[in-house]
Amino acid sequence: MLHIHKTIFALCLLGFMGCAEPDTDESVDEGVPRAQKAEEAAPVCSGRPGRLRGKSRQNVRAGGLNRTFIYYAPQNLDPNQPAPLVIVPHGYTMNDQQMFDITQYAALADREGFVVAFPDAGPGVGLGPWNVGQGICGNGQFVTGLNDDQAFVDAMIDFADRDRCVDREHVFMNGFSMGGYFSNESACVNPKIKGVAPHSGGTHNLNRCLDRKVPVLVLHFQPDTLIGYNCGVDARNKWAERNGCTLQDPEIEQLQNGRCEYYRDCAEGGQVAMCTFQNGLFGGGELLRGHGWAGGSKAGSGDLFSIPGPSSATELSWSFFKKYAW
Repeated sequence: MLHIHKTIFALCLLGFMGCAEPDTDESVDEGVPRAQKAEEAAPVCSGRPGRLRGKSRQNVRAGGLNRTFIYYAPQNLDPNQPAPLVIVPHGYTMNDQQMFDITQYAALADREGFVVAFPDAGPGVGLGPWNVGQGICGNGQFVTGLNDDQAFVDAMIDFADRDRCVDREHVFMNGFSMGGYFSNESACVNPKIKGVAPHSGGTHNLNRCLDRKVPVLVLHFQPDTLIGYNCGVDARNKWAERNGCTLQDPEIEQLQNGRCEYYRDCAEGGQVAMCTFQNGLFGGGELLRGHGWAGGSKAGSGDLFSIPGPSSATELSWSFFKKYAW
């Protein structure tokens, strides 16, 4: 009976949704490291209050709706020193608290010195939680939300920047499941997003994207039973084509229970990579086989959407942003 209930639930989800790093040359002009050059060019801030420390729930008005999100800022950040921002949207049926628990981004933010926003889709308009564009991978089964979610993204960035100085050249998105679709969409249409790492999601044909290159790291479990691995591969292929990458003979990084491929010949500022995870077959503990956050925490509210065995998607994504989107 439990198997039948899970199968029905999975079909409902489908109906509604349908509804070691590789060695590279990091030098740039006159031998100045890319990260150093970006730091030197960062904006000068003053007068930021920095009152929000640790975890808090916040509200913004965006696209005619009141939207909520969890905001996390390390205790020791100087509010007038530019800090990167990572936005972490959740999957279908999930919420912001689950992404906070699963990803463990707070601990990484404390260690690395950046701020994090976990948006909550809320009831919204349309059958999907996020507005992810039309014609996305899923054989016509998935539908998009109708909210102005890019206005929500912009409002979260502006909110953070009123409290502390945000390094707007280093605003990234690392969403899961339909939040992965949302990450791909945001890379396509929102110039404020400077790099993305969609986990267990897909995308559309990218024809209406802004005329720019965006670093993209695709993460997917090969045995994903909800959003097929083919959708991750399809997203990888489309971003690689858009960014001029060669898929043959990639640089390989071996992981716990998987590997990452870094593709060659990508345009400057347009590195594409894909991390494939293998475990997730029976006994992974996730609600739907192979559909969970790689290296995720089972603590708190995220138990059904975490697969703790492989290397951490959180760590992999931040490392990718630091190396290729800086």
